[in-house]
Amino acid sequence: MITPKFYNDKKIDEIYLPRFGEIKEEAYKLDIKPSAKDKAGEKTAALLIDFQIDFCNKAGSLYVPEAEIDISNSIQFILKNFEKITTVYPTLDTHIAFQIFYGLWWLDENNHHPAPFTIITKDDVEKGKYKPVVKPVWSLDYIKNLEDNANKPLCIWPEHTMLGTPGHALVPALYEICYFHSITRKSQTSFQVKGDIPETEMYGVFSPEVKVPQSSKGGINTNLLKILGTHDKIVVMGEAKSHCVLESIRQLVDFFQDQPETLSRIYILEDCMSSVQHPDIDFEAIANKEFDTFRKKGLHIVKSTDDILV
Repeated sequence: MITPKFYNDKKIDEIYLPRFGEIKEEAYKLDIKPSAKDKAGEKTAALLIDFQIDFCNKAGSLYVPEAEIDISNSIQFILKNFEKITTVYPTLDTHIAFQIFYGLWWLDENNHHPAPFTIITKDDVEKGKYKPVVKPVWSLDYIKNLEDNANKPLCIWPEHTMLGTPGHALVPALYEICYFHSITRKSQTSFQVKGDIPETEMYGVFSPEVKVPQSSKGGINTNLLKILGTHDKIVVMGEAKSHCVLESIRQLVDFFQDQPETLSRIYILEDCMSSVQHPDIDFEAIANKEFDTFRKKGLHIVKSTDDILV
């Protein structure tokens, strides 16, 4: 196991600028095989979903309780398997001011923007309870699509992971480990930006909730899916288990549904993710029910301390 001197587990919940000099100085002292020399049977992708400040810091606008523990476990997993992880794929939920799931997109009957966590249904829009400020035809069609095909209503979220803000950034302690891995194994960290299409939600990293044909990123990211599929193991961790992690795994399963051998190479680190906590909805129970279906399809649900990369 690699134990870098710059890493301090107690700094996981701190917001600070990465210490590039210290990290490079320590990385240059190590003699570790470059990831390009990983042979067939040895290639591992680590998919880190939305470990961003807004989700993982108590001051974040959509903090997921116990996210700090999840990050600590994820970092320990990476350090333990440092020479076996070929490429790290962190995803970044990325938003701007006017998006269909923000209050600014909508007005209620009193011309007020709806508050965060308001649920808007197609009946609400058809009856005039809520009206879109922009793209009225698209907005109604979107909500119909969302309910009919994704089986979800539209939820208005508080502003989070806004592009250009600290809340959008990867948690610094985790970023430093990714950077350390990149230098030491000569493997470019592959950041994946998602969620910046105004007309749709995007929980999963591979596809928006409703396709947006006019956007270059509005369909299925088959390129990323195929790249991940070339690895011998795909290890998944991140936030939130009940939302973006769950949807990302669903999309993996849907894409590789006719390739059971590929599904058998997916490992979900259950102690590296937590669910959104809601007073009325048991998101953890909903997620666990879905995870049971993943297990039946051949995916492995394990802990970060298990020896899965041997």
